Amino acid sequence: MTIKLIASDIDGTFLDDQHEFDRHRFQEQLNEMNQRGIHFVVSSGNQYQHCIKVMAGIEGDLTYVIEDGGLVVENGRVLDSSPIEPELWQSVVDSMTRKPVLADGVIVLSGQKGAYTNVTQQTETWGRTQYFYEMLQHKAPLTEVNDQIYKVDVNWPGIADVRDKHAELVAEFGDQLAEVMSGYSGIDIIKPHVTKAYGLEQLQRIWNISMTETMAFGDNQNDAAMLQDAKYGYAMKNAAPEAKAVTSLITPLDNNHSGVLDMIDKVLEDRI
Repeated sequence: MTIKLIASDIDGTFLDDQHEFDRHRFQEQLNEMNQRGIHFVVSSGNQYQHCIKVMAGIEGDLTYVIEDGGLVVENGRVLDSSPIEPELWQSVVDSMTRKPVLADGVIVLSGQKGAYTNVTQQTETWGRTQYFYEMLQHKAPLTEVNDQIYKVDVNWPGIADVRDKHAELVAEFGDQLAEVMSGYSGIDIIKPHVTKAYGLEQLQRIWNISMTETMAFGDNQNDAAMLQDAKYGYAMKNAAPEAKAVTSLITPLDNNHSGVLDMIDKVLEDRI
């Protein structure tokens, strides 16, 4: 087996439930991957600035497919960008404020210059939201934000199952936007063609790598396309049903036991 690209989701996959990972172990793995010409891609629904912060201190060749594939960055250079048309994300904000089934949702617009939310610093959800978004600011009304928006992140703290809210958003915007559940009671709303698989395809074309040479890891619905397309697409042991439904490959260990790092070791030791 020849693997030339390893892509991993972050939260619930690469990171444990305390948002940490074994940095020393991964640094050694990355050093060897770089020597062998294996690309490592951070593939996340999160904001670019947040992912950079998560990987702070790690030295080597890292590439980012972020905003669920809406933005692809290599060595600080934007390779592909898929912002949402203003009238579309504004329509989503409007629906969030007027539909009962979507009531009390936290809205975050993830943009090129920063992140914008309907919650304020005085609310208990601010700290949790701020963890995922750098340069977060409250904006009222949100429809007046002036920035390129790659993703609308909506979530309902304290609600474990948001499938009814997902169904409502799909019914209204399904043919104009893509709506994928991302964990932490969240739904990511992006351009219809945007998936993590789409983001990887942009890199594969540049690097001359195929999906048969690609390994990917994820834990939720926003990882499904990537797991389905990669020949070695692994759902985490702790993954949601939507991720496990698209692949027969499951990691032996979960995110709290370095499941991704365990699989990378197997690749580097030629045990897969």
